[in-house]
Amino acid sequence: MSKHTETELKLRCTDESVWERIMTAEALTSLAVPGTAKTEQLEARYFDTANHSLQNAKLAYRVRREGEVWVATVKSSGSSKGGLHARQEWNIAVDSEEPDITVFFNTEVGSRLQEVIGDQILEPILITRFERQILEVNMHDGATIEVAADKGEIIAGEKTAPILEVELELKSGQPRDLFLLGAALAREYPLLPEPDSKYYRGLLLAGLSTEIPRRNELPKVDKSRPVGEILRVVLVDLIAQVLLAQRSFLENKEQPGLVHELRICLRRLRSVLEFSEPLAVIKEYSRYQDELRKFGRKVEALRELDVAYCSWQQFLGYQMVSMEGKVWLGEVLTEKRSQEAEKIYAEYNSGLTTSTLLGLWAELLDEDCQQIIPHDCTVDDYVITGLLSWLRIVGKQEKSVEWTDAENVHKIRLWVKKIRYTMEVLQPDLKGTPRLLLKLEKLQDTLGIISDAKSTEGLLRELLRGKSSKGLPLEAGMLIGWQCHETLTLRKKLDKYWLKFNRTVQKWK
Repeated sequence: MSKHTETELKLRCTDESVWERIMTAEALTSLAVPGTAKTEQLEARYFDTANHSLQNAKLAYRVRREGEVWVATVKSSGSSKGGLHARQEWNIAVDSEEPDITVFFNTEVGSRLQEVIGDQILEPILITRFERQILEVNMHDGATIEVAADKGEIIAGEKTAPILEVELELKSGQPRDLFLLGAALAREYPLLPEPDSKYYRGLLLAGLSTEIPRRNELPKVDKSRPVGEILRVVLVDLIAQVLLAQRSFLENKEQPGLVHELRICLRRLRSVLEFSEPLAVIKEYSRYQDELRKFGRKVEALRELDVAYCSWQQFLGYQMVSMEGKVWLGEVLTEKRSQEAEKIYAEYNSGLTTSTLLGLWAELLDEDCQQIIPHDCTVDDYVITGLLSWLRIVGKQEKSVEWTDAENVHKIRLWVKKIRYTMEVLQPDLKGTPRLLLKLEKLQDTLGIISDAKSTEGLLRELLRGKSSKGLPLEAGMLIGWQCHETLTLRKKLDKYWLKFNRTVQKWK
């Protein structure tokens, strides 16, 4: 019998055509332990009671054929974040594939199984059948990782789903090594972090579970810990949020809100990373910021199309003059949006961000960096001091900004975003913080409308090139004119918004 806390990083391969080469990746062969490579044919049968007692208790029970041996396993639900899975499991060799929980009665989980199952009969609910290629690697710092490449299928009644994933299981060492190896693999092959276990995917396939809504919530900050440690934990949570937003986008690329959420998550991560720079929480700050900025720009064009289409629909709803004949602009924007979405989907689905995000995660777990972080200030001291510094920069820019200059408006808007996102995440314990956040949100929205109008004008001019429709330039001109009217109205209100914002800042200090 064996029991341990299993810690593994799951990665899903998005291109089956490269699958046969993954285990020969340079990232693996350069670190491989001689004689550890092997291939197994595995078939696992999962069981539960008729009323799903094990599932409700957040336990999984399976019997798996490993070569000529059957192994019974009980797993706890554990935790999953950004493809990193940690859970307890108990394994016992058994004589057959028939379910028998009595073999676990002398283990730590035995009494729990008896309590949950009692006299109920265990029934088969799903099967996983796959080929597993295994290789053990030794990392440069001495950590040992078992690499398993699984290809096969999940079977639930007449339904099937493919398995095409790489599991990196930590045998010894620190979780950081999983991310280092995962990042190296992702530089060579199209891989995405996989947050779902085979068992959970099987439950969904069998209709025995409903998909848990994936929501990006602000990280919880434990202010009793040293500031550097807090910022590291928060940044890891923000990386997981980016991965979650990316997955949601890939599952439904046609939803504008998911594109917007991905951009916000990337911006939030970049903002807090910049705010943490004085503490040197990572070694390669500039490289990671540049990469994250590139990822954001990839979806920028898609977001601009969504904004333009939304503005056009608002115009059609608010206009006083009815449109006669065919309306062309909405169709053109929709077609262009579909083309852009396909291109961006292909880039992100190929694992565009995986290596960078896993590499950044590994850096945040680097103990060498942790040793140089000062521990003599509280998180609130650090956050308030830093935010006041940023607020002073915004104050100076506001006094000299030329509101007719789109570039200047964009720059000050970026500063407002950075302050808002950082304050939302770190929530300094100072009276007036919620009120200041509301003022920042108001400014960001207002500056966004002004900035979006300029980007929409440039987008429409580009779309008009090569178009023969006579009605399209007219419609584009009407939208541009309507947006100009809207921005002029907002510019008149900006002075009042800034005045209220500055008063709130003075009270917040």
